[in-house]
This record gives sequence, structure tokens and C-alpha cells, in this order.
Amino acid sequence: MSLRSLLTGLLALSSTAFTAAYALHPRSSITPPDGCPIPNWTVSNFKWFNGSHSLDCIHSDVDKNTKGCLCGQGWCDPDPATCNGSMVNVCWTGMPNYEPWGYGPKQTLDIGFEDGLTCHDEYIGYRIHDIAHGESNCGYADRGAGRIVAFYGSSNEASSVGHMDYTLGSGHSLKCENGSSITYSGSVDFPLTCEHDSYFNATCTAPVFEVPVLSYQWV
Repeated sequence: MSLRSLLTGLLALSSTAFTAAYALHPRSSITPPDGCPIPNWTVSNFKWFNGSHSLDCIHSDVDKNTKGCLCGQGWCDPDPATCNGSMVNVCWTGMPNYEPWGYGPKQTLDIGFEDGLTCHDEYIGYRIHDIAHGESNCGYADRGAGRIVAFYGSSNEASSVGHMDYTLGSGHSLKCENGSSITYSGSVDFPLTCEHDSYFNATCTAPVFEVPVLSYQWV
């Protein structure tokens, strides 16, 4: 094989790889149909606390089966011999809080958008939000109207890449000049920075970033 052929092949391979990467992680919004508005989804605040000893009633079978001493409106020493209340499963719905003895602060996620939308997640028993594995809680009424913000990421590394999907939903459709209704969706990869303390509790943040609008749908 000649040097020219080899270089041509490498360039073609590089071009294919670049095209594939761009297709997976586009960075600019689409042009909307004529006469239709297009939203701007800029995340102005992002903070995720993932404690190394947070109660995990989603993935941990040990936590799901752990019992604690519920005394009044709080937790006491989980010793059945001295419990001055009731021994209950720490993952049961309706507990006064989800930070029983032996566990650290609960995992939380806060996302704020420039347009005023805020999302807050934490373990609340009657509704489990699997933080960093999908849809976030931006308000139950809002979810019912179809607007969904989903976050995916890992807090294990000091620097990594997070991913966010945004679906506007039919309940938040926008009006075009011709009277038609339109909704949008988008996604983006963004830099995620995590600081770890001596117990490996992670506090993760991200700089201001925009979720580009990548597709639309008539409703």
C-alpha cells in the first residue's frame, strides 16, 4: 500500500469518527419552522450531592432490608434491646426523614434554568427518583404536562462528562404564527466537576451550559 493510499484511508477514518461523534453530541440548535418560536434552555445552576453513606433504597439490597428504631419524629439507636419506639424498615414510605442512624446526608440534585424552571431531587419514599440515572423532579404538575428533564452522570471522578435530555412536552407547546402548536426536545453532554471529602462524599457542579434544541414535533 502506498503512503498516499494510507493517508487517504486515515483521513477517511478520522472524518467518519468526527461525523459519528458530532451526530451523538451535536452542539447547536436547529432552525425552527418559519413563524415558530424556539426555546432557550440554559442551565444556570447545577449542584449534585452524592454521599458515600447516603441511604440507597434503589440499588442496595442491604439498605432495603435494614431496620431502624423510629422514636417519635426521629431516629434513635437501632438496637432492638433498647429501642424506645418501633423497629421499622428504614426505606418504608412516610418516614420522618431518610437519614437514619448509621447513614450520612441524603443524596440531592438541584438544577436551575435561566427561564425560571427548577428541578430538585432527593429520596422521599413515596416516589423514588434514581438520581443521575434519568428523569428529575421538576414538579409533578409539570411532569404531567410532559416537560421532562433527565440527567445522567457519575460522581466517582474529579472530572467527567454528564448528559442531559430535555423534552418540552405537549402541555408546554408553543404557538406558531399560523396557529399551529409545536414542541421541542434536545440533549447535550456537559463537563461535570466533583470534589470529594475524606469520606468520599461528592459535591458535583457544572458551569453554565445550554441544552441545544435538536428536534421538533407538531401537536
